[in-house]
Amino acid sequence: MQSHKMLLEVEDEPFYLIAIYSSLEGYKMAFSVNKYLGVKLVRERRDIDFNHGDFHAEYALYSYKDPNTYYYLDLVANKFKGAPMKVQNSGSLFDEQEWNSQEVYLIPEHKKVDFFLKVNEEIQRKEFTQMLSAIGQIPGVQAVYEVDVNNLKSKQNLIFE
Repeated sequence: MQSHKMLLEVEDEPFYLIAIYSSLEGYKMAFSVNKYLGVKLVRERRDIDFNHGDFHAEYALYSYKDPNTYYYLDLVANKFKGAPMKVQNSGSLFDEQEWNSQEVYLIPEHKKVDFFLKVNEEIQRKEFTQMLSAIGQIPGVQAVYEVDVNNLKSKQNLIFE
């Protein structure tokens, strides 16, 4: 009997990525982005969750989808402070456990970035540049810049479907 193999190539949608350095909390950042960009980012019911070795991390996700166009935004936190459980001594009657807190990152190659704003490719380049400058005007934002997605090693972490 002859067998046939089919290869399925999944292409991810191209997108722009904005790195935001800020000391604001996630909900305050979403509120400020809403105010300065005139959008309505809303906290998703489920956070982005990843397993990083001993850590189970959850990153806050705020989304906006324009019902009239294919335009959408995703604001996601890059840092999660987690506490993995490590068994220290299991030779006795009771296990001794140690909890160490450690920061883990959604995009490890950009550890100093606090938030990422993912913008789909449907936006015009001029509008994207205006968006960058508007985010830079938010009080509490220290720096903002575009990340080259093609050179990003952990690009798959930004697929939120």
